[in-house]
Amino acid sequence: MVLLFVLVFYQGGTISNVRNSKKSVVPCKEDETFINEKRGFAKEKEDFEKEKDKFEKKKQKFEEKKKQFLEENDAFEDPEEEEEEEEENEKIDVVFTWAGIIKTMNNRNRYNYELQFSLRAVHKYLPWVNKIYVLINSDTDYPYWINKEKSGKVVVYDRCKIIEKPEHCPTLNTFAVFSALEKIEGLSNKFILIDDDVFINQPLTPDFFFKDDFPRVLQRYNKMKIYQDNREFKNIKRPEYKFAMYSHLPKPMRKDLIVKFHEEYPEYAKLVQSHHTGRYKKLSEEFSMIYYQYFYDHKWMKYESRNKSDFYQIPHTHPADITREFDKIYKDLISRNIKTFNCNDDYSTDKEIYPKQRKVLWDFYMKLYPETPDYEIPNPDHAKYS
Repeated sequence: MVLLFVLVFYQGGTISNVRNSKKSVVPCKEDETFINEKRGFAKEKEDFEKEKDKFEKKKQKFEEKKKQFLEENDAFEDPEEEEEEEEENEKIDVVFTWAGIIKTMNNRNRYNYELQFSLRAVHKYLPWVNKIYVLINSDTDYPYWINKEKSGKVVVYDRCKIIEKPEHCPTLNTFAVFSALEKIEGLSNKFILIDDDVFINQPLTPDFFFKDDFPRVLQRYNKMKIYQDNREFKNIKRPEYKFAMYSHLPKPMRKDLIVKFHEEYPEYAKLVQSHHTGRYKKLSEEFSMIYYQYFYDHKWMKYESRNKSDFYQIPHTHPADITREFDKIYKDLISRNIKTFNCNDDYSTDKEIYPKQRKVLWDFYMKLYPETPDYEIPNPDHAKYS
C-alpha cells in the first residue's frame, strides 16, 4: 500500500513538471546573443543619427561663415570656382571665318570645298576640340552640307553680332572680324583660329598649339610695321608693329589676352572694322599678327622653330592639268607625316580649265578625308551650289 502511494506521487510530480515546462521555456545562448546584438545595433543607429544631426548643423554653420567670408573678401578665390575655371580653361574651341559660296571666277572668293574638308580635318584629327565656330555674314547662306538639326560641335555664327557698328557689317574684311573675336558668345578662353584653306593632316594634341597655357607659335620672331606711313590714323591710339608673316597656319589664341589688348587700344578695333568693303592696303591690318606682337611684347607666347613636318605649302603655280601634281602632293603628305598644310586658290580663271581642276581637288580631299561626319547631310547636291 505504501509502495503504491509513493509511485503515484512520483508520477504526478513528473506530469506537473512537464506541464509547467510548457509555460516557461528557457532561451538558449544563441537567442540571447542575437537579442543583445540587435539591441546594440539599435543603440549604434541612434548614436549615428545624433552624430549626423550634429554634422549637418556644423556644415550649415560652416556654409554661413564661408558665405560671409567671401562677401567680405572679394579677392579670395573660392576653391570650387577655381575648379570650374580650370575645367573651363581646358576647353579649346576652333574658329573659322567664311565668306560663303560666291559664284565667280575671281580666285579670291571662289569656293573649292575648302571649308567642308577643313572641318572634316578638325573633326577627324582634333576630336578633343570643344566647339567649332564658323563665322559668316548675316546675309550669307548657311553651309548647304551641314545639317542644322544635327550640327553637333559645329556652330554657324552670325559675325555681324560681334562687329561694333551695324553699318560695318556685312563685311568683306576678314581682319575686321579678327578684331572682335573675344565677343563671340560662348567662346572658350583658349581657341585656335584656322583659315578655311588650312588643313590638319595628322592627329594632334593640345600641346601642339599651347605650351604652358600660352599660344605656341612655330616661327622665329620677327616684326614689321603695320602701316608704312606712321602718320596714318595718328589721332587714334594704336600699335605700331605686328608679328611678321605667320599666315596659312593654325593660330592658337587666348581670349583673355585679346581683351587686354583692346583695353590698351580701345578705339583701334573700330577703325579696322570701318574698312568693311575689303582689306585695307592688302595685309596691313592682319589682326591675328597684331595680337601676336602684343603677346610677344608681354611674354605671353611660346615661339620656336618649325620642323619640316609641321607645315606643307602646296605650290602657288599649277599646270592646266593638275592630276599628276596632286597625286604627288597626296603621297608627300602621307609619306612625310605632314601635320598641317595650306591649299590656296591659285588655279586657272579659264572657264574650261577651272572646272576640271576643281574636280581634281574634290578627289584629292576625298582621299584625305573620306569619312562623312554626323553633322553633314549625306550626298548633298554639290553641283547645285557650284
